[in-house]
Amino acid sequence: MTISATTSGPHGSAPVLLVSMPFGPISQPSIGLTLLKGVLHEHGISSSILYATLLFAEMIGGSVYNQISSGNPYVDLAGEWVFANALFDGQNALHSRFVDDVLRRQSPLNNRREHVPEAYIERLLSAVPHVDAFLDRAVEAVLARQPQIVGITSTFQQHVASLCLAGRLKAARSDLFIVMGGGNCESTMGAETVRQFGAVDAVVSGEGERVFPDLVRRVLDGQPVDDLQGVLTRRNVERLAAGPLNAPPVIDMETLPLLDYDDFFEQLDGSAVPRPPNTRVLFETSRGCWWGERSHCTFCGLNGETMAYRSKPADRAIRELAGLATRYPDLPVWVVDNILDMHYFDDFIPMLGELGLDLELFYEVKANLRKSQLVQLREAGILHLQPGVESLSDPVLKLMKKGVSWLQNVQLLKWGEELGINVYWNILWGFPGEDPADYEQMHRLFPLLHHLNPPVSLAQIRLDRFSPHFNHADAEGFANVRPALPYDYIYALDADARANLAYHFFYDYRDPRDLNGYTQPLFREAKAWRREHDRSALMLVDLQSHLLIWDLRAVAAQPLTVLAGWQRALYLYCDEVRSGRALAAFAEAEGVDPAVIQDCLEAWAASRLVVRGGNSCLSLGVPLGGYAPALEVMLRLKEAASGAGIALDHDTRLDCPVLDTRFFGVDASGHPFVYFSALCALINLSINQELTRASGQTVAGITLDI
Repeated sequence: MTISATTSGPHGSAPVLLVSMPFGPISQPSIGLTLLKGVLHEHGISSSILYATLLFAEMIGGSVYNQISSGNPYVDLAGEWVFANALFDGQNALHSRFVDDVLRRQSPLNNRREHVPEAYIERLLSAVPHVDAFLDRAVEAVLARQPQIVGITSTFQQHVASLCLAGRLKAARSDLFIVMGGGNCESTMGAETVRQFGAVDAVVSGEGERVFPDLVRRVLDGQPVDDLQGVLTRRNVERLAAGPLNAPPVIDMETLPLLDYDDFFEQLDGSAVPRPPNTRVLFETSRGCWWGERSHCTFCGLNGETMAYRSKPADRAIRELAGLATRYPDLPVWVVDNILDMHYFDDFIPMLGELGLDLELFYEVKANLRKSQLVQLREAGILHLQPGVESLSDPVLKLMKKGVSWLQNVQLLKWGEELGINVYWNILWGFPGEDPADYEQMHRLFPLLHHLNPPVSLAQIRLDRFSPHFNHADAEGFANVRPALPYDYIYALDADARANLAYHFFYDYRDPRDLNGYTQPLFREAKAWRREHDRSALMLVDLQSHLLIWDLRAVAAQPLTVLAGWQRALYLYCDEVRSGRALAAFAEAEGVDPAVIQDCLEAWAASRLVVRGGNSCLSLGVPLGGYAPALEVMLRLKEAASGAGIALDHDTRLDCPVLDTRFFGVDASGHPFVYFSALCALINLSINQELTRASGQTVAGITLDI
């Protein structure tokens, strides 16, 4: 048959149904399925999307679903285990031991140190009895649409539920052509999927936008698909196993269709599941990783075999983003790129700033951005960044091949605090060849940074498929690499098959080490950092003639340091990382002996006002302005000002909703002071605002006794 713009299935139904199964997120649509639907439309083929995720969330409750879907801890694959008994008809003898051996960590083969809370286990177990009824509902929903082809996406914890659906659909309608794709189907994992699960007619390995329309045309025309690049079937998989398995990637990103998420929001709003508070839409401006092309981070398994970097032209990206903002107002936009295109600072980001879309965008970036670039990001509404900060140790960063220094990482955290940009970062450990002394250095550093955003998590590195660590495990220092323990409890298959389906792997080291011994102090220090962050500050108040450094951290040598002249200039000069050569140039320009400069920096380092790495230096203070201290910080400032005897207690009115330089001054003798009444008035205002937010209604004013 020939496909036309009006091609449809029986009774006007679309011939292609695209399905998202648990545990795909219910807080966002699938960008992959949305793009495939758009590509099919451009080829004159009608399709629709079914978010079966919402059906299961209705049955087990949105909060339970979200907790499992979020995958914390992800490597336990608890969402996959929920459906594993249904996939193997209860024949997996190890299935029932998953909770004890994996979640409660009682297996001697489990190399992870933490167990999950019992409350989480109870919620997980509550989902299992609903699996069979859900699968019946999902099959009914699919068959009601009378498709000829069912395409199922599988990323993260979706593979087992997707295979369950495929098996039941094939049993109900043997003529259905079932194809799977997504991250769990790339390369070896996809090949093993078609080998082991007869209900799956084909798997698309890699990006599907170019090959999927051809696959659909051929299936609808009754033609074979085995010769299509990237399409794996039982007839071609052994022949292709030795060579590249992936479909041809998208080269010109401008050829991708515009995103239309209406089907997701229609199904979400029509379900019994309340909109999750983190509901958002996804957007894409690039694929691949330009840094990975140059120096693949050793632990990173993202991008699979499609590392080549490609990005959309700026005008196309702006047009698409503006359309999303108009179509889905009041929803945040999460950009799924692995890394921001640096050329966008010349076009896309300035254009975005001019549009004033009032969006809070998320991007992944490299940590060595300049301050001027961060200002551009803020002005464009890009207020959430994941910069790939995974260590604050240069030797460990070199083992990762990150291409940045620990001082640059701290610099980015500091500038993020100043500019009101949320920076999400982690500490990774467990790299072969790392020195425990590097973690002792970080342990000593952490208390100096309590005024900056703490790490989201600290974790041992995962060994993921496609990463250099996995591809060259022996050379990298790993031994006894095997599929992560949960796969034993999920797939009732032989060891080779489980290894081919796995994405996460456990490992030993060729040189054994006491990981727990040298990282545990860092864990304790990170917990202290999270406790102290909201009440810690290292504030800079620049009065031009004098620089006031208010140190409200637990490690403060003294609450207030006052700098003037070349010392003020030097501290501000070190706002960015300055090399020994740059510091020597500063000394020459200021007419100061370089040895005096070095003595000054050493004194500041001893007072924990700066950090040094070799001959380089970075100041840690955050200027007031874009940065607005939290209420607890202002309360500590009040106490510090009172204790230092510099509270100027006269009635100075400042019409200012946040703390800034106007609350401070220096008298004719060079002595600093704080307008105390104005500070207390601001504190009172902040307390009342917090009470109002907490109660949801206006409350009577509370006045602090000063």
